[in-house]
Amino acid sequence: MFVNGEREGYLAVVSDSNLFGSFACMALILALTGLRTASRNSKLHRTLTFVTLMGFAVIHGIGTYFLNQPPA
Repeated sequence: MFVNGEREGYLAVVSDSNLFGSFACMALILALTGLRTASRNSKLHRTLTFVTLMGFAVIHGIGTYFLNQPPA
C-alpha cells in the first residue's frame, strides 16, 4: 500500500500539521457556546459537536492502526 518510507513521511506531516490544534480549538469553541441553552439545543451545534468528537476518535483509531503495523 505504501512505498518504503512513504508512511512515515505521511504520519510526520499529519502529526506536525495543525489538525489536532484545530480540533482542540473547535472543541473549546463548541464547549463555550454550549454553555447557552439556546445554542446547545440547536441542530447545528449538536452536529458540529458530534463531528468534532468523532474526528478525535477516527484520528486516534487511524494512528493506533498505523503504529501497530510491523516495520517494513
